[in-house]
Amino acid sequence: MSVSQCTWSDVADGWDRWRDRIEDGDGVITEALLAAAGPLPGARVLELAAGTGEVAARLAAEVGASGSVLASDEAEGMVKLLTARLSGLANVTVDRLDLCAIALDDHSVDAAVCRMGLMLVADAASAAGEVRRVLRPGGRFAVAVWADPASNPWLTATGMAAVMQGLLPGPPSNAHGGPFSLADPEALRTLLEHAGFADVAVVGVEGSRRYAAAEEIVDMSTSLAPPLHAALAAAPPEETSALTDTVRQLTSSYVVDGRLELPLKAWVASGTA
Repeated sequence: MSVSQCTWSDVADGWDRWRDRIEDGDGVITEALLAAAGPLPGARVLELAAGTGEVAARLAAEVGASGSVLASDEAEGMVKLLTARLSGLANVTVDRLDLCAIALDDHSVDAAVCRMGLMLVADAASAAGEVRRVLRPGGRFAVAVWADPASNPWLTATGMAAVMQGLLPGPPSNAHGGPFSLADPEALRTLLEHAGFADVAVVGVEGSRRYAAAEEIVDMSTSLAPPLHAALAAAPPEETSALTDTVRQLTSSYVVDGRLELPLKAWVASGTA
Protein backbone atom coordinates (compact mmCIF):
# COMPACT_ATOMS: atom_id res chain seq x y z
CA MET A 1 0.00 0.00 0.00
CA SER A 2 1.39 3.41 -0.95
CA VAL A 3 1.42 6.40 1.40
CA SER A 4 -1.22 8.15 -0.72
CA GLN A 5 -3.52 5.12 -0.70
CA CYS A 6 -3.56 4.61 3.08
CA THR A 7 -6.75 5.93 4.70
CA TRP A 8 -8.12 6.52 8.18
CA SER A 9 -10.07 3.28 7.89
CA ASP A 10 -6.75 1.45 7.44
CA VAL A 11 -5.57 2.68 10.84
CA ALA A 12 -8.88 2.28 12.70
CA ASP A 13 -7.61 -0.81 14.54
CA GLY A 14 -4.58 1.16 15.69
CA TRP A 15 -6.78 3.91 17.08
CA ASP A 16 -8.79 1.30 18.93
CA ARG A 17 -5.65 -0.28 20.38
CA TRP A 18 -4.29 3.05 21.62
CA ARG A 19 -7.61 4.63 22.65
CA ASP A 20 -6.84 4.75 26.38
CA ARG A 21 -3.43 6.32 25.84
CA ILE A 22 -4.90 8.85 23.43
CA GLU A 23 -7.45 9.91 26.01
CA ASP A 24 -4.77 10.10 28.69
CA GLY A 25 -3.04 12.81 26.69
CA ASP A 26 -6.08 14.42 25.09
CA GLY A 27 -8.18 14.58 28.26
CA VAL A 28 -7.21 18.19 28.93
CA ILE A 29 -8.34 19.07 25.40
CA THR A 30 -11.63 17.24 25.85
CA GLU A 31 -12.35 19.17 29.05
CA ALA A 32 -11.71 22.49 27.33
CA LEU A 33 -13.82 21.43 24.35
CA LEU A 34 -16.82 20.49 26.50
CA ALA A 35 -16.54 23.74 28.45
CA ALA A 36 -16.45 25.72 25.20
CA ALA A 37 -19.57 23.95 23.91
CA GLY A 38 -21.56 25.48 26.77
CA PRO A 39 -24.25 23.91 28.95
CA LEU A 40 -25.45 20.71 27.27
CA PRO A 41 -28.22 19.09 29.39
CA GLY A 42 -31.12 18.21 27.10
CA ALA A 43 -29.27 19.35 23.98
CA ARG A 44 -29.11 17.70 20.55
CA VAL A 45 -25.37 17.46 19.92
CA LEU A 46 -23.54 16.53 16.74
CA GLU A 47 -19.99 15.24 17.00
CA LEU A 48 -17.97 15.26 13.80
CA ALA A 49 -14.83 13.19 13.16
CA ALA A 50 -15.72 11.29 16.32
CA GLY A 51 -13.00 8.66 15.94
CA THR A 52 -13.19 5.97 18.60
CA GLY A 53 -16.10 7.53 20.50
CA GLU A 54 -14.50 8.65 23.75
CA VAL A 55 -15.72 12.24 23.37
CA ALA A 56 -19.16 11.03 22.30
CA ALA A 57 -19.45 9.00 25.50
CA ARG A 58 -18.64 12.11 27.52
CA LEU A 59 -21.19 14.09 25.53
CA ALA A 60 -23.83 11.44 26.20
CA ALA A 61 -23.33 11.92 29.92
CA GLU A 62 -23.44 15.71 29.53
CA VAL A 63 -26.72 15.84 27.59
CA GLY A 64 -28.46 13.31 29.83
CA ALA A 65 -31.53 11.21 29.13
CA SER A 66 -33.46 14.16 27.70
CA GLY A 67 -30.73 14.99 25.17
CA SER A 68 -29.17 13.15 22.26
CA VAL A 69 -25.79 12.73 20.59
CA LEU A 70 -25.13 11.94 16.94
CA ALA A 71 -21.57 10.62 16.73
CA SER A 72 -20.26 10.67 13.18
CA ASP A 73 -17.13 10.09 11.14
CA GLU A 74 -16.37 10.04 7.43
CA ALA A 75 -14.14 6.94 7.59
CA GLU A 76 -16.05 3.67 7.48
CA GLY A 77 -13.54 1.98 9.78
CA MET A 78 -14.04 4.65 12.41
CA VAL A 79 -17.82 4.36 12.13
CA LYS A 80 -17.47 0.66 12.98
CA LEU A 81 -15.43 1.58 16.07
CA LEU A 82 -18.03 4.15 17.09
CA THR A 83 -20.81 1.62 16.75
CA ALA A 84 -18.98 -0.92 18.90
CA ARG A 85 -17.98 1.65 21.54
CA LEU A 86 -21.34 3.42 21.85
CA SER A 87 -23.93 0.70 21.22
CA GLY A 88 -24.94 0.53 24.88
CA LEU A 89 -25.80 4.23 25.19
CA ALA A 90 -29.50 4.85 24.61
CA ASN A 91 -29.13 8.55 23.83
CA VAL A 92 -26.41 8.10 21.16
CA THR A 93 -26.76 7.26 17.47
CA VAL A 94 -23.94 6.73 14.98
CA ASP A 95 -23.77 7.73 11.34
CA ARG A 96 -21.24 8.23 8.55
CA LEU A 97 -21.13 11.93 7.72
CA ASP A 98 -18.86 14.05 5.55
CA LEU A 99 -17.74 17.25 7.28
CA CYS A 100 -17.96 19.17 4.01
CA ALA A 101 -21.45 17.90 3.15
CA ILE A 102 -23.28 17.14 6.39
CA ALA A 103 -26.42 15.16 5.57
CA LEU A 104 -28.64 16.92 8.14
CA ASP A 105 -31.38 19.52 7.89
CA ASP A 106 -30.71 23.19 8.47
CA HIS A 107 -30.86 24.28 12.14
CA SER A 108 -31.31 20.68 13.31
CA VAL A 109 -28.81 20.52 16.22
CA ASP A 110 -28.19 22.61 19.31
CA ALA A 111 -24.42 22.16 19.48
CA ALA A 112 -21.61 20.71 17.40
CA VAL A 113 -18.23 19.43 18.55
CA CYS A 114 -15.17 18.39 16.54
CA ARG A 115 -11.90 17.27 18.13
CA MET A 116 -8.93 17.09 15.75
CA GLY A 117 -10.94 16.67 12.56
CA LEU A 118 -11.49 20.11 11.02
CA MET A 119 -7.82 20.64 10.13
CA LEU A 120 -7.75 17.35 8.19
CA VAL A 121 -10.39 18.23 5.60
CA ALA A 122 -9.32 19.68 2.27
CA ASP A 123 -11.79 22.59 2.50
CA ALA A 124 -12.06 23.73 6.11
CA ALA A 125 -14.07 26.82 5.11
CA SER A 126 -16.74 24.65 3.49
CA ALA A 127 -16.82 22.39 6.54
CA ALA A 128 -17.22 25.34 8.93
CA GLY A 129 -20.05 26.65 6.78
CA GLU A 130 -21.79 23.29 6.91
CA VAL A 131 -21.56 23.22 10.69
CA ARG A 132 -23.02 26.73 10.82
CA ARG A 133 -25.87 25.61 8.56
CA VAL A 134 -26.98 22.66 10.70
CA LEU A 135 -26.82 24.59 13.98
CA ARG A 136 -29.92 26.31 15.27
CA PRO A 137 -29.66 30.07 15.83
CA GLY A 138 -27.77 30.53 19.07
CA GLY A 139 -26.25 27.05 18.90
CA ARG A 140 -22.61 26.54 19.82
CA PHE A 141 -19.70 25.09 17.84
CA ALA A 142 -16.57 23.95 19.69
CA VAL A 143 -13.57 22.69 17.75
CA ALA A 144 -10.05 21.59 18.69
CA VAL A 145 -7.05 21.59 16.32
CA TRP A 146 -3.32 21.12 16.80
CA ALA A 147 -1.07 24.12 17.34
CA ASP A 148 2.29 24.51 15.57
CA PRO A 149 4.74 21.63 15.02
CA ALA A 150 7.31 23.01 17.49
CA SER A 151 4.70 22.77 20.27
CA ASN A 152 3.84 19.16 19.40
CA PRO A 153 7.02 17.05 19.27
CA TRP A 154 4.95 13.96 20.12
CA LEU A 155 3.29 14.40 16.72
CA THR A 156 6.36 15.35 14.69
CA ALA A 157 9.20 13.19 16.05
CA THR A 158 8.43 9.99 14.14
CA GLY A 159 7.50 11.86 10.98
CA MET A 160 10.72 13.87 11.03
CA ALA A 161 12.71 10.69 11.64
CA ALA A 162 10.94 9.04 8.70
CA VAL A 163 11.87 11.98 6.48
CA MET A 164 15.49 11.79 7.66
CA GLN A 165 15.52 8.06 6.85
CA GLY A 166 14.01 8.68 3.41
CA LEU A 167 10.77 6.86 4.25
CA LEU A 168 8.59 9.96 3.75
CA PRO A 169 9.04 12.73 1.16
CA GLY A 170 8.71 15.70 3.50
CA PRO A 171 7.82 16.93 7.01
CA PRO A 172 4.23 17.29 8.30
CA SER A 173 2.53 19.90 6.19
CA ASN A 174 0.64 23.04 7.18
CA ALA A 175 -1.23 22.87 3.87
CA HIS A 176 -4.96 22.23 3.65
CA GLY A 177 -5.82 18.79 5.00
CA GLY A 178 -2.61 18.50 7.02
CA PRO A 179 -2.40 18.19 10.82
CA PHE A 180 -1.09 21.76 11.16
CA SER A 181 -3.29 23.46 8.58
CA LEU A 182 -5.12 25.45 11.30
CA ALA A 183 -2.17 25.91 13.65
CA ASP A 184 -2.40 29.72 13.38
CA PRO A 185 -4.96 30.81 16.01
CA GLU A 186 -5.86 33.97 14.11
CA ALA A 187 -6.48 32.00 10.94
CA LEU A 188 -8.70 29.68 12.95
CA ARG A 189 -10.61 32.63 14.39
CA THR A 190 -11.05 34.15 10.93
CA LEU A 191 -12.26 30.83 9.53
CA LEU A 192 -15.12 30.66 12.05
CA GLU A 193 -16.01 34.32 11.69
CA HIS A 194 -16.18 34.06 7.90
CA ALA A 195 -18.48 31.04 8.31
CA GLY A 196 -20.90 33.28 10.20
CA PHE A 197 -20.08 32.48 13.84
CA ALA A 198 -20.27 35.26 16.40
CA ASP A 199 -18.40 35.76 19.69
CA VAL A 200 -15.55 33.58 18.47
CA ALA A 201 -12.99 32.70 21.13
CA VAL A 202 -9.71 30.79 20.72
CA VAL A 203 -7.78 29.46 23.72
CA GLY A 204 -4.57 27.45 23.95
CA VAL A 205 -4.54 24.13 25.79
CA GLU A 206 -1.29 22.42 26.79
CA GLY A 207 -0.56 18.92 28.02
CA SER A 208 1.78 16.02 27.36
CA ARG A 209 2.00 12.44 26.19
CA ARG A 210 4.04 9.95 28.21
CA TYR A 211 5.97 7.02 26.76
CA ALA A 212 8.11 4.28 28.23
CA ALA A 213 10.68 4.59 25.44
CA ALA A 214 11.25 5.65 21.85
CA GLU A 215 9.95 2.27 20.65
CA GLU A 216 6.55 3.15 22.07
CA ILE A 217 6.51 6.51 20.28
CA VAL A 218 7.20 4.79 16.97
CA ASP A 219 4.62 2.08 17.60
CA MET A 220 1.89 4.58 18.50
CA SER A 221 2.71 7.01 15.68
CA THR A 222 2.80 4.35 12.99
CA SER A 223 -0.44 2.85 14.30
CA LEU A 224 -2.36 6.13 14.14
CA ALA A 225 -1.06 8.13 11.17
CA PRO A 226 -1.93 6.78 7.69
CA PRO A 227 1.25 8.03 5.95
CA LEU A 228 3.53 6.54 8.63
CA HIS A 229 1.49 3.34 8.74
CA ALA A 230 1.94 2.86 5.01
CA ALA A 231 5.61 3.86 5.00
CA LEU A 232 6.55 1.38 7.74
CA ALA A 233 4.29 -1.49 6.67
CA ALA A 234 6.83 -2.92 4.24
CA ALA A 235 10.02 -1.54 5.81
CA PRO A 236 12.69 -4.11 6.71
CA PRO A 237 13.61 -4.48 10.42
CA GLU A 238 16.85 -2.55 10.02
CA GLU A 239 14.98 0.51 8.73
CA THR A 240 12.51 0.38 11.62
CA SER A 241 15.44 0.08 14.02
CA ALA A 242 17.20 3.05 12.43
CA LEU A 243 13.96 5.05 12.60
CA THR A 244 13.62 4.27 16.30
CA ASP A 245 17.21 5.31 16.96
CA THR A 246 16.55 8.65 15.25
CA VAL A 247 13.37 9.19 17.28
CA ARG A 248 15.36 8.44 20.42
CA GLN A 249 17.84 11.15 19.49
CA LEU A 250 15.13 13.67 18.59
CA THR A 251 13.31 13.16 21.91
CA SER A 252 16.31 12.81 24.24
CA SER A 253 15.64 16.20 25.85
CA TYR A 254 12.22 15.07 27.04
CA VAL A 255 13.34 12.31 29.42
CA VAL A 256 11.75 12.69 32.87
CA ASP A 257 12.51 10.09 35.57
CA GLY A 258 13.52 7.53 32.99
CA ARG A 259 10.43 8.01 30.83
CA LEU A 260 9.62 10.28 27.92
CA GLU A 261 7.18 13.15 28.39
CA LEU A 262 6.51 14.99 25.13
CA PRO A 263 4.57 18.28 25.13
CA LEU A 264 1.37 18.82 23.21
CA LYS A 265 -0.55 21.98 22.45
CA ALA A 266 -3.93 22.55 20.86
CA TRP A 267 -6.23 25.45 20.10
CA VAL A 268 -9.86 25.19 21.20
CA ALA A 269 -12.11 27.58 19.32
CA SER A 270 -15.79 28.23 19.83
CA GLY A 271 -18.49 30.41 18.40
CA THR A 272 -22.23 31.01 18.35
CA ALA A 273 -24.43 30.44 15.29
